[in-house]
Amino acid sequence: GDFEQFKEYLPPLGLARIRLHAGWAKLEPKPGVWNWEWLDRQVNWLIENGMEPLLETSYGNPAYPDAGGASLSDGIPHGEAALAAWDNYVEQLAKHYPQVKNWACWNEPSNCKDNTPEELADNNIRTARIIKKHIPDAKIGMLVISWPDLKYTKACFEIFKQHDALKLFHWIVMHDYSPNPDAYYKISAENWAAYVRKEAPHLRIWNGESGATSDPHFSAPISSLRWNSELTQAKWNARRLIGDLGHDFDSLVFTMYDPCYDFPERYCRHVPKYWVRTRPDRFMKRMGLVKCNDRLEVTKVKSAYYTVQNLATLFDATIEPAKLRAKVMSGEEDDRLVIYTFRQKDTQIPLVAFWNASKHPVNDNAVERTTLSFGGFSFEEPVWIDLVTGAIYRVPAQMIIRNQRARQGGMQLEGIPFYDAPVVVTERKLVMKEN
Repeated sequence: GDFEQFKEYLPPLGLARIRLHAGWAKLEPKPGVWNWEWLDRQVNWLIENGMEPLLETSYGNPAYPDAGGASLSDGIPHGEAALAAWDNYVEQLAKHYPQVKNWACWNEPSNCKDNTPEELADNNIRTARIIKKHIPDAKIGMLVISWPDLKYTKACFEIFKQHDALKLFHWIVMHDYSPNPDAYYKISAENWAAYVRKEAPHLRIWNGESGATSDPHFSAPISSLRWNSELTQAKWNARRLIGDLGHDFDSLVFTMYDPCYDFPERYCRHVPKYWVRTRPDRFMKRMGLVKCNDRLEVTKVKSAYYTVQNLATLFDATIEPAKLRAKVMSGEEDDRLVIYTFRQKDTQIPLVAFWNASKHPVNDNAVERTTLSFGGFSFEEPVWIDLVTGAIYRVPAQMIIRNQRARQGGMQLEGIPFYDAPVVVTERKLVMKEN
């Protein structure tokens, strides 16, 4: 992608942290020859415009023997000479960017069967120690695995503990691209997170790469699904981001722009020969919030961009998960609904997010109704917010049933609408400024 083409769309999103790949092979194309200009432009622009860059140290460099491949799913550097070259690369990177406080290690190493937990743990430890030597207050993400793989994580943790190295890290990072964005919590993420929090409670859990495609393009399982559209992309991203926040995970939406791959035969192994491309040597991966062509130009803003903007506006840094009693009314048990509760830190105003999570997002907006019961809290002027569109509606008085006899108050919202994308009930004053 071309950062210059889409950078102006970043500040209006309201996101605080932007992930960049550093790219050893691009920074040092020949041993001892360094090219910083392309990355300097991105890092400096983000900082000048009030955003925090996060640099991921991936990947290897074919300019050095055994120093790993330059792309996703390649092997990690191994051998004394290659590791010395890797150490020098990380050293140069940290010395060059002391202003960068957020870092992450090798991206999705578990994709490559040759990358053993022992090699990954060694790579993470040596990388973190070098960064910390030059930037003592750096926050570093470890593992960066392609899904919450408990077996792989446990094997790595044994090595981290042997070297007393868990304290080097601020985040533990995993990724997920399940077709139903809500399914992975029960399948893998919750058990994985419970293990991490038990073994290393200081680590922040981060879903560090996750997103949906705006049309089918057959490059990976999630992007090969026929129902992919700009509408389902917006719904999927919203469900994933709110679900992560509700589990107290940091979250990242992938990606800002539609990346263009120069080597489709390598990156797009799922692509059938009959799939038509505008150029045989280029392949567009339609995961961006803005749409790009194969000349890297932005051609439109997608619905998902505005959905992420809506979400960042409401769920800003003042909002945190809260254990509040919110449920479907007894007698109307509905396993399709997921409910997450939050509070605004200063005002303690509650927010209740809910949606139909029974399957992947679909290409219609069929609305259903249910009765939600809130125990121990209530709303004075409740509003109903659609995060996909940003529309805000006053909840009609006839839907509100207040429980005056409850010990600490409470209320029910009868016939409240929901569909397969997040909606939020909260106080009007949190989102509507008085005239």
